Amino acid sequence: ERTRGLIGAAELACMRPSAYLINTARGAIVDESSLLAALRADGIAGAALDVHHVEPFPAEHPLRELSPHKVLLTPHVGWQRIESRQRLVDTVADNICAWRDGRVRQDGNVVN
Repeated sequence: ERTRGLIGAAELACMRPSAYLINTARGAIVDESSLLAALRADGIAGAALDVHHVEPFPAEHPLRELSPHKVLLTPHVGWQRIESRQRLVDTVADNICAWRDGRVRQDGNVVN
């Protein structure tokens, strides 16, 4: 709750007109109405959002009306590349083997 609206009009106004905002964390961090205003006014060059206030992202949302050169919207799957999926599968397999063997992982991943 402390991060809701963390990026609003004041923060967007501090960005250069050539800047792009990228949010892959939580949708509520960015105030979408302030972002829309900044994009429409060319206050920033564009935005890429992998997370949104409401998911699935509403078909009638005003951000969808902007040019794809202005805003890129993905449905919280921006991380899903072949390399990312393989790394995820490898980590899961390593976790299972560590649990089976009674090992403690050295890379910070926790086996529960």
